[in-house]
Amino acid sequence: MAKIVALHHAALTVPTSGLEEARRFYSGLLGLEEAARPEAELGRSGIWYALGATELHIQCRDEGPAADSDYHPALVVEELMALRIHLESNGVRTDDAPTLMGRERFFARDPFGNRIEFMSLPG
Repeated sequence: MAKIVALHHAALTVPTSGLEEARRFYSGLLGLEEAARPEAELGRSGIWYALGATELHIQCRDEGPAADSDYHPALVVEELMALRIHLESNGVRTDDAPTLMGRERFFARDPFGNRIEFMSLPG
């Protein structure tokens, strides 16, 4: 059997009408830098972000995510508590999560209900 060696990207869905609000959240509030999208993707609405060797793709659909969905990417953060304070001071609700394999973590949802896990660096 073939061996899977890495995760290339994760995708989150936002309503087509919410693309600029998504940009304010992911680019503005989280400080992610947009990545160039391939020519084949330019005809569809969305934003791509480079996160080290992986990517986060924001894709637009007529409907947004299910509000109670547990599906989520986990983003590793250098200063986890500073990010949590920043999100909360900007009106984003965060939820506690137990430490996992020595990593502190918490959850939040973007303006569209996408669940995101934020976790500390290992060790």
